[in-house]
Amino acid sequence: MLDKILRKYRRYVALVDPRIEKYANAERELKQALILAPISLVPAVLHYVGVLGADPALTTSLSALIFVLLTYRVLETLTSITTINKRLDDELPFATLVAAAASKTGLEFAEFLRFASSSKTFKSFKFLSERFVKLAEVLGIVGALTTLSKITSGKTKYFLLEYSLALNPGTALTQLRDAAADYVKTIYSQVAKSINFRINAGLITCVALTMGPLVSVSMTFLIGDELTGFVVPALVLAGFLTSSLFPDYPVGLQVVIDEGTLRVFRASYVAGTLLLILPLHYLVSEDLRGFVKLLQTTSTASLVIGVFPMILQLMAVSTAVGGRVVSRASNHVRVFRSFYLYEDEELREVVRKRVRSWLALYLSDALAFLKKLGDCEPEVFDLFVNFFYEVRRTLRYYVSALTMMCFIVVLTPFLMASTISLSYEATPSTSVLLISYVSVLALGY
Repeated sequence: MLDKILRKYRRYVALVDPRIEKYANAERELKQALILAPISLVPAVLHYVGVLGADPALTTSLSALIFVLLTYRVLETLTSITTINKRLDDELPFATLVAAAASKTGLEFAEFLRFASSSKTFKSFKFLSERFVKLAEVLGIVGALTTLSKITSGKTKYFLLEYSLALNPGTALTQLRDAAADYVKTIYSQVAKSINFRINAGLITCVALTMGPLVSVSMTFLIGDELTGFVVPALVLAGFLTSSLFPDYPVGLQVVIDEGTLRVFRASYVAGTLLLILPLHYLVSEDLRGFVKLLQTTSTASLVIGVFPMILQLMAVSTAVGGRVVSRASNHVRVFRSFYLYEDEELREVVRKRVRSWLALYLSDALAFLKKLGDCEPEVFDLFVNFFYEVRRTLRYYVSALTMMCFIVVLTPFLMASTISLSYEATPSTSVLLISYVSVLALGY
């Protein structure tokens, strides 16, 4: 059993970190973590036998902290492999469609893996591609793909295994095109399902975090301030869990932001949050009138700060450039049956922007790869065109969901100010204002 676990962990390390020394130390790293992990139970045992008289919650937190410190490297590897495998499955349909768009021999997917090793768009496939290039030099294409199928999971694992098995009998071309056709049929329903889940979850969250505090405020009028100590931590926890458990949007519908611009966006988010937290010291000092007045000002300032990043991201995903580029590329292929001479200045300008959609970067990489391959049959390229239009069709759902979420975030400062003002007018109670304040803060952030 231990040998099986060690082999599995070494495979994880091979995908996460390509360094030879990291792979060589993987076994020692895991054994060390397994040996040291029980030490984290010492504070809990000492508390149980009466030697350590600390608070139970503090003891549990101390044990958890010791466990994380002792097994940090293993936990980091396991977390990284989970993230990489999930993103590989997300990027797989896009990678397969690019390879199938100009397929003639069936080896195009292997060629794409080499191409993706220098790609900045396929971030997770880049992990896989870098290892494929090195393994292919030693084991050949089939051996490299078989090895990679052993260190991946999910859809990527099965696709790599099926593709490697199809290379020897010469059926790789059929297998590649069939897989691409399946992704075209299912991509719309998969993405729409993911977005619909976010919409429904967002609505439920809004209702829960709005109605819950209103009920709590009403109960506070009846019961008294004792309820505050329970309600406020519960609201903070609810807001944290909601933001943590919400799934990311599918990779094809994400926005890519340059590092410098991203720092500005993060700074504006932090500044907006600090502005909303700023009036809290008035509430602590029980200056309720000063709290309400300052919050009305800071909530408006927070709104102004957050509008600009939101507009840029909505503009990036709402652009129709991709459709025009694909249409021009399709016409070019029908005339020349090749991408050798194809250039698209409009797409190049979009890719240079500081805020752009992942789909635009994907289209740029796809056309660069197809240009490298050269010849392309119009009938085969139509599969890629149909796939791209299916993905763009989901943008309607995406934009509506994103607009709804942004609308809620934009209204949060005003909702906070109005709710707290009403609470203050109804009864100038510190507990009531605190519950209203924390609930709306959790709702928006």
